[in-house]
Amino acid sequence: MDHVTDTLMDPGAARAFRQVNEGLDGVFEAPIEPTDSHEAAQWIRELETCRRRLDAARADLATHIHRQGLHGSDGHSSATTMLRHIGQMSGAEASGVTKTARAMDSLPTLAESYRRGEVGVEQLRLVGRVNANPRVAEFIAEYDEWFTRCAVSMPYRDFEAVARQWERLVDADGARGRNERAHRTRDFHVRQDSFDLSWSSRGRFGALQGASFNEIFQRYEKAEWEADWEKARAEHGDRACEAQLARTPAQRRADALWQMGQDAANSPGSAATGVVHNVVWSSESYEAMLASLDTGESPRLDPLTHRCSTLDGVPLEPTEAAAHSLTAKVRRVVVDTQGTVIDLGRTRRFTGSARQAAQLGSNDCVWPGCHRPTSQCEIDHLTEHSRGGRTCPGNGAPLCGRHNRLKQRGFSVWRDPAGTWHTTRPDGSELN
Repeated sequence: MDHVTDTLMDPGAARAFRQVNEGLDGVFEAPIEPTDSHEAAQWIRELETCRRRLDAARADLATHIHRQGLHGSDGHSSATTMLRHIGQMSGAEASGVTKTARAMDSLPTLAESYRRGEVGVEQLRLVGRVNANPRVAEFIAEYDEWFTRCAVSMPYRDFEAVARQWERLVDADGARGRNERAHRTRDFHVRQDSFDLSWSSRGRFGALQGASFNEIFQRYEKAEWEADWEKARAEHGDRACEAQLARTPAQRRADALWQMGQDAANSPGSAATGVVHNVVWSSESYEAMLASLDTGESPRLDPLTHRCSTLDGVPLEPTEAAAHSLTAKVRRVVVDTQGTVIDLGRTRRFTGSARQAAQLGSNDCVWPGCHRPTSQCEIDHLTEHSRGGRTCPGNGAPLCGRHNRLKQRGFSVWRDPAGTWHTTRPDGSELN
C-alpha cells in the first residue's frame, strides 16, 4: 500500500515515508501477538521507540515551519494553528508539539536523545511546559546534560518530580509566593444541597499543612481498606480479591473523612494518635535554609541535590518547612546524596525509628512500575535475617504487600552503590 501520494514532497523524504509505512504494515502483519511477558515488554519498547522518533520529527517540522514562516502563506496565524488544522489535532496537542520544539531548540543534547527514541514523549512535553515558564527559560540550557540524564534513566513519575523541583527552585520567588498565597487563602467548607439534602466539601491548604492533613487522612483511608479486606477474607478465604471489597475507593475515602471527624469529636484514642510528620531534607539544603533563617537572605539551593519532602516524597516549600522544623512537632530527617539517614531529629512521639529510617530509601514501593506510597508499604530485609542480614536502614526496602509476597517466590531486590533499585526474576534476568 502506497501511503505517500503528494508529488510536491522531496523525493528522498517521500521514499523515507514509504519505507516507514511499509515497515508499519509489516508490524501489523507480524502479528502483534507476543507469547510471554518478555516478548510483550520488547513489543512495548520497540513501539514506544518508534512513537518517540516520529514525534521528534514532528517537533523538528514545527520548528522549520515557524522559522521559515510557512504557516503564513495559507493564512494560518502560527505553526501551532497549522499543525492543529492540517494534522486534525486538538489545540492542546498542537501546543504541546510546538512547546516541545522550543525545548529541543534550547536543549540540543536532550533533543538528539529524543530523536534516537531514548526519551519519552511525555517527558519532552513536560520539559516543554517547564521551558515555557519565562522566569526559568534563560537558565534551562545550562542543565541540558542533567535533563537528558534524568529523562533517559527515570520513570516518568520520578522525572516529573525532579523537573518540577528544578523549576520550583530556579523560580523560587514564584513558587514561594504561590505557596504563601495558598496558605493565606486556605479554606475549607461543607455545603448542603438544598434539593436532595446531600453534602459536599471543598478545601485548600498550603504545602506543609496540606501534607500533614494528607498523612492523617491516608492513615484513616488505609484503616477503611483493611476493614473491607478483613470482611472479604472472612467471606471468601484465600480466594478474596479487591473486586470483592464491599466499598469502592471513593466510598472508603468519604467514610475515612467522616471517621476522622467522629474520632476528633468523641475519642482521644483515634487512628491519628502517634502520627509523626516527617520532613526529609538533603543535608546541603537544610544547612542552607538554617543559614538563611539567621541572615534573612534567600538561600541558593542546588536543584540537582535538593530534597525537602514528606516521607512519601510529597514536596514541601523549604522556607516554611525549615521554620516549622525549629518550632513545630515534626521530625527532621537529614539524608546524604545516596539517601542514607545521617540525622533523625526526634519528637516526644518518636517510635519505630528503624522502620521509618528504612522507608526513606524510596518514596514508594521499590518494585518496578509500582507507586504504592512507602508509608503504606511493608519493610523487608534485602538480605534475609535468617541469612545474617542486619535489621538496619541499609538492609531494608519498602515493598507493598503484593510485591513483598512475590519476593518470597524467588525474586530478589537490591540497591546498587549509586542508589538505584533493581529487581531480579527467579531466572536471574532483571525486571525493568
